[in-house]
Amino acid sequence: MNAFSTMDDVIFDTLAVVAQVQRRPNPSVRTLLVVRDGVERLGEFQQIVGRSRHVLARNREWVFRRGDEVTLDGQIQPVEALVKDDGLVNEAVLRG
Repeated sequence: MNAFSTMDDVIFDTLAVVAQVQRRPNPSVRTLLVVRDGVERLGEFQQIVGRSRHVLARNREWVFRRGDEVTLDGQIQPVEALVKDDGLVNEAVLRG
């Protein structure tokens, strides 16, 4: 790590996996994603009602939209919703 690298670069260099992302009808693109499995979904009274898979991408490589398809380990999962976007990194929740 050098003095000019951002923490996002360090995290992506350490934790990211190569995945295919596709926005139909365009061809798929290989990109680096950080995968967060088992993210808790909270109900109305802050009880855990389920768990989901979130993926993070750098905005300069891919900005998620609902309906994008992410292929991880041979499994295709559509993007259900965009969770957050801080201008550098965006996070989406996958369906399924």
